[in-house]
Amino acid sequence: MTAAPLAEEAWTQDDSGATDDPRTYVTFVLAEQMLAVDVAMVREILDMQAITRLPNAPGDLLGMIDIRGENVALVDLPGRLGLHGPPCEGAGRIIVLEFGSNPATPIGVIADRVLGVAEIPDDEIGAAPSAMTSWDASVLRGVARVNGQLIQILALETVFQTNLPGAFDFE
Repeated sequence: MTAAPLAEEAWTQDDSGATDDPRTYVTFVLAEQMLAVDVAMVREILDMQAITRLPNAPGDLLGMIDIRGENVALVDLPGRLGLHGPPCEGAGRIIVLEFGSNPATPIGVIADRVLGVAEIPDDEIGAAPSAMTSWDASVLRGVARVNGQLIQILALETVFQTNLPGAFDFE
């Protein structure tokens, strides 16, 4: 278990005259989708390690991992988001996120691949598309293009505070 630097590939945003100060995001691939989260919510990025399963855990709780003596819950983020894709090839990475304060609550998610960091000005983040269905777009802060790639920026507070339907919810 080793912490890794945030950037595996350099993702940079060019200076195109945007007036807003850019926010920094960690970008990663999950179920063949490019996603991003605010870097302020990322505590660390780890290599894969053994996952201890928990009895009677809900379907989106994969188990827990040990980080230097601290037990951290590992959540199935693709399952919570309804993203279905082939399983990651290779080891994947664990992104440890922190929520709240006094003390912050750590939650781990598995990414297929961590791309790096990107600075994206708020005025370059567009709204999620309207789909005229029952799709709940509140899990996205917005959508942006970085180096020609479409990236979905997650609203993690909503993802983890909402009871999102999972693969086995039939109501």
